[in-house]
Amino acid sequence: MPHNIRIAVSHANGSRHFVLSPWLKKVLLSLLATLIVGIFASIATIYYLNHRSTTAEVTLKNMTEKSSALVGQLEDLKQKRQQLEQLINNKEEEYAQIIEHKDSQLSYLTQRVSTVEEVLGLENEGDETLPLAARLDVAAINSAVRATMLQLIPSGKPIESYRRSSGYGSRKHPVTGNKKFHLGLDLTADIGTPVYAPADGVVEYKRPSRKKGYGNMLKIDHAFGFMTLYAHLDKFNVETRQFVKKGDLIGWSGNTGLSTGPHLHYEVRFLGRALNPKRFIAWTPDNFESLFEEEDKVNWASLVKIIENMVSTQVQLASDAVAQSGTVTAKSLDDSAVTIAAAE
Repeated sequence: MPHNIRIAVSHANGSRHFVLSPWLKKVLLSLLATLIVGIFASIATIYYLNHRSTTAEVTLKNMTEKSSALVGQLEDLKQKRQQLEQLINNKEEEYAQIIEHKDSQLSYLTQRVSTVEEVLGLENEGDETLPLAARLDVAAINSAVRATMLQLIPSGKPIESYRRSSGYGSRKHPVTGNKKFHLGLDLTADIGTPVYAPADGVVEYKRPSRKKGYGNMLKIDHAFGFMTLYAHLDKFNVETRQFVKKGDLIGWSGNTGLSTGPHLHYEVRFLGRALNPKRFIAWTPDNFESLFEEEDKVNWASLVKIIENMVSTQVQLASDAVAQSGTVTAKSLDDSAVTIAAAE
């Protein structure tokens, strides 16, 4: 067997001979070749993985550096944002204080004017010297005029349920302790209590300010020189220059500004002069005469005449429209009759 491979192994006791057949030779060569290929593949794989690992480390390092740079930029942007927000808040508070200071000055001046008028007796000139019955016949005011007045002039409660904690007039401020004229009513209510417009009007302005003075404040201009003010609100439901009608939700009561607890500060003014809001809250269809008897800073007789003319004009226009519609209908019927007769 010339293709057989003989292997002799010598040792102290003698020699041993092994014979490898051709197929076993092939198997051993195949295993050797596979082993060599496996070793080279392992070396190549290790080299490739090492190269990828090095590349990944470099990429990770670059990404870490970029991430650090982005984090630094983000911190800078946050600081700039905080600075801008602080600047805006400072300006907002500054303007709010200026507005409130001017508003307080105006209220003080109107109060002083009222006092001087009372001292000089100017408030009782002209028709005001006459009794209410002589100046204004309340019983003669028809339902349309009453409804129009209650729609256009502040009346009723701005919030459904409340407990009056501080009235209109001179008092000691509950926070500062200074004696000051209180221009409105403080209506105690939970935070988030709905606040409704007491009459048709337009929002003069809203002022967000949660830390000082009146806090979140809202002013609404109504007809004939009346205005209402709402302070210490939690949130607004209207925008500046927005028109509202009586009963619209304008905001929610809160505890913002210089306040000792949740409540709504409510004011009613006429030509800038603060009036007692309690009288307007009590003014309802069932208690229509009360306001004219208690509030003498408004020339009610003249105002009622104007509103009567307004209502009369509206009624006349409506009557003319109905009459015109009836004329058109009658004419249409006549034309139809003529057409039918001609057809016959």
